[in-house]
Amino acid sequence: MATATPVRTFLAPGQRYAEPGGHTWRPDRQVTVARLERDRLGLAQVTFRCPNGDELTLYAAQVEAAIADGQLAPIVGHGQSAPC
Repeated sequence: MATATPVRTFLAPGQRYAEPGGHTWRPDRQVTVARLERDRLGLAQVTFRCPNGDELTLYAAQVEAAIADGQLAPIVGHGQSAPC
């Protein structure tokens, strides 16, 4: 049985993110990394769990770029956004 190739990213399940500049401390403004997987072509994907329970799957490279560009900020502690 073949083993899955691990997804290489700084993203990890349980991490929380929000759009910077707003009320990032509010849980209804945050998304949580639910899982990391690869698609059929082997591209890394990250699935976020939204506050309403919906899930959103994006390519990890897109999410990493959004974080690097400041469009998405990691949440630390009790809802404070962290600089990247």
